[in-house]
Amino acid sequence: MGCRRRGRSLRFEVWDSGSGIPDDQRDKIFSEFYQVATDKPERRSSLGLGLAIVDRLCRLLDHPIELNSRVGSGSRFGVSVPSAAPKRVVQYPQAVVTDHAAGKLVVVIDDDTLVLHGMAGVLKSWGCHVVAVTSDDEALASLGEDDRQPDLIISDYQLSDGKTGFAAIGRLRDAFGIQIPAFLISGDTAPERLREATASGYYLLHKPVLPMRLRSLVNQLLKDGNNGTGPMETVPSPRSATDPELAATASPMCLPQ
Repeated sequence: MGCRRRGRSLRFEVWDSGSGIPDDQRDKIFSEFYQVATDKPERRSSLGLGLAIVDRLCRLLDHPIELNSRVGSGSRFGVSVPSAAPKRVVQYPQAVVTDHAAGKLVVVIDDDTLVLHGMAGVLKSWGCHVVAVTSDDEALASLGEDDRQPDLIISDYQLSDGKTGFAAIGRLRDAFGIQIPAFLISGDTAPERLREATASGYYLLHKPVLPMRLRSLVNQLLKDGNNGTGPMETVPSPRSATDPELAATASPMCLPQ
């Protein structure tokens, strides 16, 4: 393969050392599925579409393809294109995108292990440190070993043994003495669940949860919520799930049920 200057044009050429193309087949080789007869097994395995595609593209671009070939020696295909003056490329500074989830410690509480592992995997892929547990007792035990306060709590609405996500979140907040950002997920789509969550100031996402919308809410809470350094009473509660700005975020989303 080579490129040569020809006046005000550039000529691209491809040479091969094959068996060459007889004069009576030079027009046919640009047809679809046509191949010059050969004993080489690698040629028999091809479809005969390559030159047809190249010829069609050259016609569309108005750059005719030229062929020179000698039987027993090989072939040369060439395409000439007009040269153009170089254009100055303006470099624009890239916008800085802040990822609020990366590096944050997120506690996920759900007694459904499939949902628990699915959500943990998604959060880890975003760079979060995840404590995935089935109860608030397990969460406190794991966090005690980690010696770090969580940045966000995600809890199932209805946990085992009659416990609720409200109680689990409240217990973790009491343990650390801060208003840790938190929201609920639930497979129960009854209107009562949404009203209860809204009255308590929590977002409620219905299962299945779409990762894209999950990330939207996670980033929103980590951006707007307290980072765990201030006293509980100075941090406002999250806006309700009926907030018009986040109505779409609080709609049903998709993780494994």
